[in-house]
Amino acid sequence: MQKNRAALLVLLGVAGVSVSGPLVKLALLAGATPVSVAFLRMSVTAAVLCVPAWRKGELAAMARLPRQDALLCLLAAVFLALHYAAWMTSLQKTSTFASVALVCTQPLFVALFSGLCLGERVPRRAIPGAVLAVAGALGIGLLSMAGQAGNAVGDLLALGGAVTMAGHWLCGRAVRRHAPPLGYMVCVYTCTALLLALLAPLMGGFAAPVPALLPIGLLILLCTLGGHALFTYALGFVSADVVSFALLGEPIGAGVFALLLFGERVGWPMLTGGALVIAGLWLYLKNAATKA
Repeated sequence: MQKNRAALLVLLGVAGVSVSGPLVKLALLAGATPVSVAFLRMSVTAAVLCVPAWRKGELAAMARLPRQDALLCLLAAVFLALHYAAWMTSLQKTSTFASVALVCTQPLFVALFSGLCLGERVPRRAIPGAVLAVAGALGIGLLSMAGQAGNAVGDLLALGGAVTMAGHWLCGRAVRRHAPPLGYMVCVYTCTALLLALLAPLMGGFAAPVPALLPIGLLILLCTLGGHALFTYALGFVSADVVSFALLGEPIGAGVFALLLFGERVGWPMLTGGALVIAGLWLYLKNAATKA
């Protein structure tokens, strides 16, 4: 029974995060700027989580963190703000499928930075999967430059979103050894919102017309509070590896939603590139999680 419950939570979580890209694109098409969508997503989520974090005493616990952890929290917020700025802008320039597939390469950058900064080696058996995923990402980039339902600048922005999200996860991994989850999220999301507000004049200003508020609200409810929260809850029943593998379904779900909402069709060459990325990441995660 518990196993079925966990499987349902993971599937619902995948459905939630899969609609993230299409909902952002809906908000952008309604006249919102990328920085506005990201700002509202972070500020509203922080406000919603603030009350339970305060009641549990987690905000007080955050105030007692050592200076090094506080600085890492700020750095995590910087990376998250840059992630949203890059990735949401990429959705204006390239296809939803290409953008989501490329931003999902973040585990490879986590491994790269872990090796450079922490001396953590990638198991040799995981390297072929990483190579396959990189080949798929390069294929998407080359197809975009050839006009195959993509855009080279948009693809680079999506990869930039993957790099900055990797930095965010690494900082978060270090801080979360000492920081409570809700308190950490409230602090990081609040700082991220403030940083996005500072970036707004450089990224088209703040604009969120009334028609854009519905997709932004659904983004907060389904993707942030729904998808990510469900994954966090599911970690009480399943391993982090299961969640990591499940997230590989996000590009597929995003492609389906983009087709239904925008009629955004992806040709077989681009689908093949995306399939290589997903298959490569699956192999990488499978073998990186296997103990020698």
